[in-house]
Amino acid sequence: MLVPEYWGHYIAETIGFAKCETWGLPKSLLSYIVPFQLYPNLSRGDYYYVCSSNGLILISLYSKHPEDNYKYFVGNPVLQQWVKIPPPPNPRSHPNPNPYGATGLVTRVENGAVSSFKMITDAGTDKLPRDKGMYVWRVCVYSSETGLWSFKQLLSPRPVETFYYYAPVNIDEMLYMWKKDCDPTEPKVLIAHDFYGSETECRVIPLPVPYNENVKRCLTTSRGDVICVEILHRKLKIWRLNINSLEDGYWQLLTPEINMAYVGLNFKCFPMAMNPFDSDIIYLWSRKHSCLVSGNLHTQEFIVHHQDSENWTSDESCCRINTFDFKYYMEHMERRRNRRNQTSIIMLSQFVLPRWMDSVPRPPN
Repeated sequence: MLVPEYWGHYIAETIGFAKCETWGLPKSLLSYIVPFQLYPNLSRGDYYYVCSSNGLILISLYSKHPEDNYKYFVGNPVLQQWVKIPPPPNPRSHPNPNPYGATGLVTRVENGAVSSFKMITDAGTDKLPRDKGMYVWRVCVYSSETGLWSFKQLLSPRPVETFYYYAPVNIDEMLYMWKKDCDPTEPKVLIAHDFYGSETECRVIPLPVPYNENVKRCLTTSRGDVICVEILHRKLKIWRLNINSLEDGYWQLLTPEINMAYVGLNFKCFPMAMNPFDSDIIYLWSRKHSCLVSGNLHTQEFIVHHQDSENWTSDESCCRINTFDFKYYMEHMERRRNRRNQTSIIMLSQFVLPRWMDSVPRPPN
């Protein structure tokens, strides 16, 4: 699990798995990304992890030249295969040479292997006339199938604002984005769009507890599902998204509610993520101890991983915990929440390799 790009911090892995039988990797996935293979002498502060999808990652490389501020690469760091993305078309009326910011990455999987990818960049949101009640979200989409950029205008009932510290979640060719708080009293929602589909309107998905300002959330994935974990009044709830179900609402409880005091967690915790392979395993952050808490939802056993050093390693699970960088990230998010009166949410990016790794899709010559 990687910390998404945010200003002033390098690529960091908060939870990493290695030496498992599926891939036989002798070291963590981060070690295949840093140093960046195409520019091995580049400083860690000059390139950033943006997001990932089905084993592919999007890297932004910062240049000090004003005419070429950012370069983007999509690739598989384990296979050491990379595709340099050409810059998107620049509207003549825009004063910035690079007006588009990288938003997300989606992939299409066929017969268990990634057959194509699309990179999405944000070009801004405008409100339609008042009687329409809609917003226009402008995006540029790069397709590996054509090697070209296309410009799209999508309709949304809510304004779409993308932020680098909220890594979008993608499942089944669809991108899920957190709608930033503008008004603390507004219901909290996700904005979703299928970038391989033909629809031109985004979907708005209300969160399970839309109004409470004290709720602590994380948006994550596990076993191919979008998961929302919520902690409110020392009660832990795990919700699974079923985007095609409208009869009972979008969200379904994955497990019964857990009273955190009954399982020995008599202190404040912040949800971090679910295990991407096992939906019974959850990760929390103890604000009191500044360390990881792992839990088994089936047995309701939770372990506080006290540690004296920066990293903690479990020989049984081959799990490496990076406390230092995650604490830095949590403090950064807490400052943003206090300064801007925003509802707290964590969106760590899960870089997970597919069971079968094939060559990175490349555009036609």
